[in-house]
Amino acid sequence: MDKNNTLLKLYAAYKRWVINNPGIVTDVETVATWSSYFIAGKINKSPIVSELVYSVSKLVSLFNDRLIKDAYDSEIPYYGLREQVKLWLTVIHYCEVFIELVVKNKWGSRGKWTAATLLQVFKCSSALILLYRFKELPIQHPPILALQRKKFMEGKDTDENTNAFFTLRRSGRIIRRIDGAPPVALRDWQPIKIKEDKMNINSEINDLVHAELIHILKPLIHLAAMRLFGTKAWKQWLIALGLDLASLKLYNRHIKELSYEQRLEISRRKLSLILYLLRSPMYNGYSKSVIENVLTSASNKISLISFICNPVIQYLSHWQDIYFYMWAS
Repeated sequence: MDKNNTLLKLYAAYKRWVINNPGIVTDVETVATWSSYFIAGKINKSPIVSELVYSVSKLVSLFNDRLIKDAYDSEIPYYGLREQVKLWLTVIHYCEVFIELVVKNKWGSRGKWTAATLLQVFKCSSALILLYRFKELPIQHPPILALQRKKFMEGKDTDENTNAFFTLRRSGRIIRRIDGAPPVALRDWQPIKIKEDKMNINSEINDLVHAELIHILKPLIHLAAMRLFGTKAWKQWLIALGLDLASLKLYNRHIKELSYEQRLEISRRKLSLILYLLRSPMYNGYSKSVIENVLTSASNKISLISFICNPVIQYLSHWQDIYFYMWAS
């Protein structure tokens, strides 16, 4: 009983510290995340330790975000199926490389690909729930973005009508606050109007659903192609690239109908196409020599940059083998 009380007191003290010192908490999280990159190559089994540090730092950051959000949000938090699915997808996003490395270290390459397949099946099925049940598209990567703590706490990211109404969590119905109503002489007795930046729903919504469906299914299709053609074959590389391009082309047809946040996610996906230069077989056949020559040239011309370029050159192939899976973008 005393042990439980002690744990509760420690948790309460930690919660107060996080809520009262968000700036310091953010700095600690940033240092922990960046330290995972410097661990690489410095100790035994450094990839596993590095990924463990990275995963733990991101999970702690996610937990701290929730503490801060619950403390400063004026509404009672509601965590339904949608929020739970997004939470699990975010957790898997932060931990999947660590899981694969641990499984590979214990059961070899076959165990690694089995774990990768199971993780992608879970991610795919969860994303399909978000797409078809909750009509969420495009699904962000990760689904729960890092909280902009300063803006959130200062209330700068809230809608200008926030003080005038609140939204019911379950039904989504908008209720006007008593103290948010305008003076009687200025009332128009019309339902409250909310400035929205949401996608216009129309008959072409199916194109967007198909675009997101292609993006969701791409990891499983790519894994099947790697199984069929090999991990370093051009066919599996071209299949994955073709699926990404097809999805983005469908989104581009209706890009003006998307909100700012949705367009931002599409822009991120377009930018991630650059990673195809770092993925086999493009990397092994063409990109590796070009990247190494550029980094070596920069290191020779600017002495201070050598502290960055030399470790990158040393570990680039190692990182490429671990991180640059096509389904992780």
